[in-house]
Amino acid sequence: MVYWVHIAHSIDRAMLHRERCAEVPSNIIRTDFWEGGWFDYPDKERALAAMEQSGTTFQIKCPLCKP
Repeated sequence: MVYWVHIAHSIDRAMLHRERCAEVPSNIIRTDFWEGGWFDYPDKERALAAMEQSGTTFQIKCPLCKP
């Protein structure tokens, strides 16, 4: 299963999603890590590590897919 992390530096938040979550856009536009964007990870441990290293204050899990 693939996990997605949406980093939004403008609102100081990183959110973890499962691959089939309705919040994950169908056409992913990746941007720079420091600017923010959508990033995929092959397992939950790597996704959680990326969230911790994102530099955001709010690190939450999606309330819809509950990863």
